[in-house]
Amino acid sequence: MALLLLQFLPTNKKLRLCLDRTEWDFGSCQVNILMVVVGCGDYQLPLYWEMLDNKSGNSSTRDRKAIVEMCVNLIGKERIGYIVGDREFIGCL
Repeated sequence: MALLLLQFLPTNKKLRLCLDRTEWDFGSCQVNILMVVVGCGDYQLPLYWEMLDNKSGNSSTRDRKAIVEMCVNLIGKERIGYIVGDREFIGCL
């Protein structure tokens, strides 16, 4: 699916990867997701996401490194301009 989504982005421009963790509550069910969004200009597409085992709280450095490495391998280092994340991700790369 990620390879298909990448076809919608320009091949001649650098891409940005945005790393985020989000948590939603659906009644008594908690959903904790680690997500990578890829973007170029005004366009952003969800590239990869992973449900985290913990019910609440931050992702681990190991989780973050694994998801970023997978995306870098998929896209290629030469196509990535930069990677951003909020303060939760300090020291993950």
